[in-house]
Amino acid sequence: MKKAIFLITIAILANFAGCKKDENENEFANQQLMQVMDQWYLWYDKMPDVKPENYPSPVELLDKLIYKELDKWSYITTKQELEAYYNDAEYIGYGIGMAFDSTNDLWITFIFDDSPLKPFGVERGWKIYAINDIIVSPYNINSLLSSNSATFRLINQQQEQVLVEASKQAVTMNTVLMDTVYTNQAANIGYFVLKGFVGPTIDELNVTFAKFVESNVAEVIVDLRYNGGGSIFTASHLANLLAGSIANGKVLGTFAHNDKQEQENSSILIEQSINSLPLSRVIFITTQNSASASELVINGLAPHMEVVLVGQNTYGKPVGMYSFTHPSFDWAFVPICFRFLNANAEGDYYNGIPVDIEANDGISYSFGDINEPSLAAAIEYINGRTLPKVGAPIETNTLPKQKGL
Repeated sequence: MKKAIFLITIAILANFAGCKKDENENEFANQQLMQVMDQWYLWYDKMPDVKPENYPSPVELLDKLIYKELDKWSYITTKQELEAYYNDAEYIGYGIGMAFDSTNDLWITFIFDDSPLKPFGVERGWKIYAINDIIVSPYNINSLLSSNSATFRLINQQQEQVLVEASKQAVTMNTVLMDTVYTNQAANIGYFVLKGFVGPTIDELNVTFAKFVESNVAEVIVDLRYNGGGSIFTASHLANLLAGSIANGKVLGTFAHNDKQEQENSSILIEQSINSLPLSRVIFITTQNSASASELVINGLAPHMEVVLVGQNTYGKPVGMYSFTHPSFDWAFVPICFRFLNANAEGDYYNGIPVDIEANDGISYSFGDINEPSLAAAIEYINGRTLPKVGAPIETNTLPKQKGL
């Protein structure tokens, strides 16, 4: 089995014996899944005693095996989808994020440069009023987006209606959705929105931080409000850029495996990069969509510098996974295999990392608008004015749950 790391990226080859040419592919895949789960699964001791031959495919078998009290994340996909998403930063879709507010208006929360809606001028802060002439609601949105093409009736920020016909396509994600520098009374502030930690992220971060260095940025606001995670080692590059100047060689985090794989326990160190900034603190904007590798960076930096969270508590995924593949079948197994602890052995934030300053996600505002509640609260904090709550209450639930959205 080939193993890769997620929240990614080591690859080793382990050979499992007993593959017979006449075995059913799924039956063999089930056997391999059982071996992987028994040896690598973080909660292997919580698994029920089952017979793998009683399950039609690894998907059903995994659902039976996982420790549902804590594990909401182990999954099975195909090799192609796994590689396309994490290595090529590519998925099939419309290339947008969406969220309903408390009045059930549906807003576009972000849009990738490669989105089929982008050429029509669509931006964050536009409303989706109807799809295929049906007014959208939380109850019909998934069915309305299930087809491969749709007609969107949108309302832009000037309150004008715009009709857009689009088809799902292979969308390559740009993970730095925007960046800018504010000349502020306290200091030059670098701000950027980071959607994930995948293939292009390192190069994009290098470009952003080169701008910050050139602009003599002294404070940084990292907007992780929609960052659901990705590669641990890509995420560690962000930590290097933020803390490399003051914490070079110190532990960002440690992989803590089950007792069968203790020899795999290892640590990631913070390293100084060419564009590392000399920061004493960093401010993160977060929501319940900030998860996994995003939380890893936040938790990992906390022992080494002042870390301030603005917005809403994070999601709560303090664990990571490996992917396991085999040449005899197309499945890719991605079970939870380790906890991630910071230099103070702190982790296990299953209820999320709490914020220091509460603020709402102003989904009607463009990214970078200093009146957007979360960004405004972060800037106010830098200026020495902490607000306990910012903006009118907006209840957001990111929908639909599509890969990469």
